[in-house]
Amino acid sequence: MSTIPLTIGTFGHGCVGQGFLELLNANGGTAAQVKSICVKDRARQRDVGRANLTFEALDILTDDQVSTIVELTNDPELALHVITHALTNGRNAITASKKVVAENLAELIALQRSTGRSLLYEASCAASIPVLNALETHFSGEQVQRIEGILNGTTNYILTRVSEGLSLEVALRLAQDNGFAERDPYSDISGEDARYKLVILIAHAFGTVVRPEEIPCHGIGSLKSGDIAYGAERGWTVRLVASATVRKGRLVAHVLPAFVPGTDGFAHVRDEHNAVRITGTHTGEHLLQGKGAGRLPTGLAVLSDVQRLVRGGGYAYAKVKPDAPCLSRAGDRIRVYLRIPVTHQEVLARFDEVHKVHAADGHVQVEGLIQLEELRELLGEGREGFQSIVLPHLSAK
Repeated sequence: MSTIPLTIGTFGHGCVGQGFLELLNANGGTAAQVKSICVKDRARQRDVGRANLTFEALDILTDDQVSTIVELTNDPELALHVITHALTNGRNAITASKKVVAENLAELIALQRSTGRSLLYEASCAASIPVLNALETHFSGEQVQRIEGILNGTTNYILTRVSEGLSLEVALRLAQDNGFAERDPYSDISGEDARYKLVILIAHAFGTVVRPEEIPCHGIGSLKSGDIAYGAERGWTVRLVASATVRKGRLVAHVLPAFVPGTDGFAHVRDEHNAVRITGTHTGEHLLQGKGAGRLPTGLAVLSDVQRLVRGGGYAYAKVKPDAPCLSRAGDRIRVYLRIPVTHQEVLARFDEVHKVHAADGHVQVEGLIQLEELRELLGEGREGFQSIVLPHLSAK
């Protein structure tokens, strides 16, 4: 291990940035130190300790003493700029931006391979859960069959409150009041946030690099008390689950709400906690759990990346190669519950099999087997009042 401290330039000093700096200082800061912190808001008072505070990105990007960039802003355009600038100019980088990583993953992997520099992003996936480290180490020689996750702390907090009898609207306001949801919660509620994280997990678990828009995604924005009651009567709870499975050499992936039986470990993941379940060919099933949001849990993930760089480590991307499984785009079927307005019963013809139909309060509740791409089309833009939930023991043919 090097005895020379890693000199860091940080972009952003919000919730995660403050948590990271606090934890770094609490650990002594002998192996790594923050020299400068760049922020946008000149009026806001900030405690940055012994670090320099700057409002100009170039103050850090042109500082030859800075060997590592830590990017913790909420500005994707700036984030991508400072990350690529760091890598192309001989620096390593760390980020918490799942959007930037997921939308540019192929290019970022290629840039790391061409420059020999590293980009680490443990904090982008599941906050305090070291899932990327596990996939890069323990599971690097394992053939992963499936990876599933509750990857969004906001929706899990909301669904926990909804299961206790609150409406979606009240649960969302409570999440916002407690700092678990943004003023604009679209990315969380729609499932988009979880989809970004799934893209990253897929690359490290299977070696397959996909774009976010290629993965079918539907959130909880139309969830009603009747949907919750439908599952509760059967001993099921609802969780937003991101899933990727290898079937016959093809990768099937989606982000959808799912009914989870009480015997499933996911049913007991409550509030803002996350969980990731990895199923391997040789090692079986592993369930990792931890806080999926918060200043210190996410700050700790950033600190772990810093410590990894101090030890000289980066991601190997050992599974990212031409023979990685391709993402399946047609023919895969899934068993779902679907609630639709009674005026749209024509969509029943889109199901391969319909096993149960119940009409109540102007809606129709359906259980059946449908092709994943058909479901994706049904839940597309302009569909009001549609809510799909994957049934337990999902199967495809």
